[in-house]
Amino acid sequence: MHLVEIIREPGADEIAATTAFVEQVSGRLGARPLSDHLWLDLQAGGSDGFHLVRILDEQGLVAIAQIAATNDSSSLEVVVDPQLDAPRRRQVHDDAAITAIDAFRRAGGGYLFWWLDDPDHQTDALAADHGLEPVRRLHEMRRRLPHDRRAEVETRAFRPGLDDREWIEVNNRAFAGHGEQGGWTPDTLALRMAEPWFDPAGFRIHEHSGRIAAFCWTKLHHELDPVVGEIYVIAVDPDFHGTGLGTQLTLAGLDSIDDRGVTVANLYVDADNTAAVGLYDRLGFSIHRTRIAFAGDLPALGPPADGADDRHDPQPAHEIRTETT
Repeated sequence: MHLVEIIREPGADEIAATTAFVEQVSGRLGARPLSDHLWLDLQAGGSDGFHLVRILDEQGLVAIAQIAATNDSSSLEVVVDPQLDAPRRRQVHDDAAITAIDAFRRAGGGYLFWWLDDPDHQTDALAADHGLEPVRRLHEMRRRLPHDRRAEVETRAFRPGLDDREWIEVNNRAFAGHGEQGGWTPDTLALRMAEPWFDPAGFRIHEHSGRIAAFCWTKLHHELDPVVGEIYVIAVDPDFHGTGLGTQLTLAGLDSIDDRGVTVANLYVDADNTAAVGLYDRLGFSIHRTRIAFAGDLPALGPPADGADDRHDPQPAHEIRTETT
């Protein structure tokens, strides 16, 4: 038997226990199983559109599912204790996902992305049963350092408080229409800069005629062994496309990571972005794993049975259900 909690407004103790669970799983997997956007939303106690499903047994938390609003949609991710045996791991994973999707629809529905690592046929069927189909593949690519090439263009460190506004403008131009990286605001940037990993020296800016033409923001994952240096966000202002800055800023990011003594670099790239995948392949990166996004426009659950109006019953801030296993 296990308990299923559906939380929209988590308290401090619930946030602490859930983040501790994610960190514990991260240590066992060698990578954090929540994307940055969801991780920061969890630590902040959620924002509009936040849903947290927690599954607990006699030993404590064994799985969570979290939904957070993004630029123009919402994202769902599930985290399960990898030490559970395979049948139990499958059961709590699916229970958490289905419960989160149901809560999302009861809150009004909308366009939802569900991100998974290397899903199998059973997960494909579960997603299809709930109105979601595969729409996006995201490669994590890695390579060893040092690289045999170094950047040939000059870069400088990002200047917090001075570069914020212009960088946001360039970022949003470069990622127009992108669900996670587009539509950033000063608050979005401030959340990242408040993270303990933030290092402006590893946030490389290339200028042309006094304006930001391209950038490469790196992030060191000290929670991993060995430490991995990530090309966290890289972009070229659309006005400077076709000038070779993509290659040069990637190299500048690798230089920054290598100069700090890190020997493994990674990045994430959409599988259908063949130009970018080809660039990173030529720079010696290879695919480490692939994440799949299932997505769909999920309708709200129907109105109350009496048909009095089409408004939805407000969801409680915290629900607890008992499930028999």
